[in-house]
Amino acid sequence: MLLRFLLVIMALMSALSISGCGIEDRTDLEVTAPKTDLRVGETVQLSVTQKLPGGSTRDLTSPADGTVYYTTSESMLIPETDGKATCIGTDNKDRESAVIGVVNGKLHGHIRFHLISQGPGPGLEVIAEKTELREGDRIQLHVFKALPDGSRKELTDAPSSTRYLAFAGGAMADSSVVSISSTGMVSAAGSIGKYNYRTVIVFVRNEDSVGWIQLKVVPARAE
Repeated sequence: MLLRFLLVIMALMSALSISGCGIEDRTDLEVTAPKTDLRVGETVQLSVTQKLPGGSTRDLTSPADGTVYYTTSESMLIPETDGKATCIGTDNKDRESAVIGVVNGKLHGHIRFHLISQGPGPGLEVIAEKTELREGDRIQLHVFKALPDGSRKELTDAPSSTRYLAFAGGAMADSSVVSISSTGMVSAAGSIGKYNYRTVIVFVRNEDSVGWIQLKVVPARAE
């Protein structure tokens, strides 16, 4: 798993340039979305195609075909492994610009989004007993969805439909700072190295509803 992650990172680095958006201008893959203006809480499904000689195309949207999605927005635009992209914020700005990049072997593509601060917001409420963890700590997340009658339904322990992803400020999901079980148990890493702290966004999806929570991991020696 670690080797695959390192290989993906190397592929991403090869796609980066010194341009403002950090994405190489050339595109071997066409990446499209139903819309490119996303409000906080909105999700779109990306589509990735490769143009082949003779004018035909090949659909490479699925991760099963080797496609990897990443972002330039430091977790404000969440890329899921199946090509869904969700805006979860604008970094305290009215509008923000972000790019989803796509890598498939030596092929690259990208799509730019405009993130808008107003929006429906999260459809899931994600809570924890505490949001600051020390190295090695474990906490249980709880996920709720509001129902039309004013009640709410807990969806925490629904492994078949509730998915958890951790983003530690990098280009893609990363479980090196916190790992999350299928039942919402968060385990902080035993060491965060020389960092004073690490901030992690935990992104949660249940069918068409999404939610998120920000966690902070500090050294075990911290007072």
